[in-house]
Amino acid sequence: MRATKFFAILLLLPAIAIPAQTVLSWTSPAKLHHVIGQEKGDLKITGEGIEFRSLKGRTVSWNYLEVQTFLLSPQTLVIETYQNRKHHLPGMQRFRFDLDQAVSAKIAAELARKIQRPSQNEVPDPESQGVVILAHHRTPTGGTNGSLRFSDGGIEYVTDVRGDSRSWRWADLQTLSDPDPFHLLVFGYRDTFTFDLKATLSQALFYRLVDAIDAHNASEPGQGSSR
Repeated sequence: MRATKFFAILLLLPAIAIPAQTVLSWTSPAKLHHVIGQEKGDLKITGEGIEFRSLKGRTVSWNYLEVQTFLLSPQTLVIETYQNRKHHLPGMQRFRFDLDQAVSAKIAAELARKIQRPSQNEVPDPESQGVVILAHHRTPTGGTNGSLRFSDGGIEYVTDVRGDSRSWRWADLQTLSDPDPFHLLVFGYRDTFTFDLKATLSQALFYRLVDAIDAHNASEPGQGSSR
């Protein structure tokens, strides 16, 4: 019943071309950060997982079930695993890689699909199709200007300011709030954005988006309705 409602919601949105899945195979020279210093090598992202081959000869790898979440910008990848930190330090092990090659939007989207769990993806697709509203993202230092894009796959914020773009899949979103037609709050599992909208967001579109998030959550094992 919930799945039927979800697909009915998407049919109400403007016609959107659904991109074909990308074969995941991408490699870049990279630097792995340590507490002291860096280690050079090659980072490889494939359909099976993530692998780092050091120039020193060692190789470390993770299949996607071992990756709890990630933070991705065009030239930085941070992954958090389910492994405890060493020396009894609190928290999980995190690995940060600086990448020589920029990650494309298609590779970023496929990586998010593989890991499945909520993540923070700063590589939206500027050519994605859907409903577009120009917007201002409020930040502690003032804010950035860009465009919000609502499509069948989720919500994207595209801006020229480095580090402030986002791509949220339905799986990355908890809920939305619209205090009035010219403001939108996006509550993700990994971040929260407040937008000043330069055109009104219709109530009809807002409720379609909220229902899409709700439908996705209800379709996941152990997830209940958010409304």
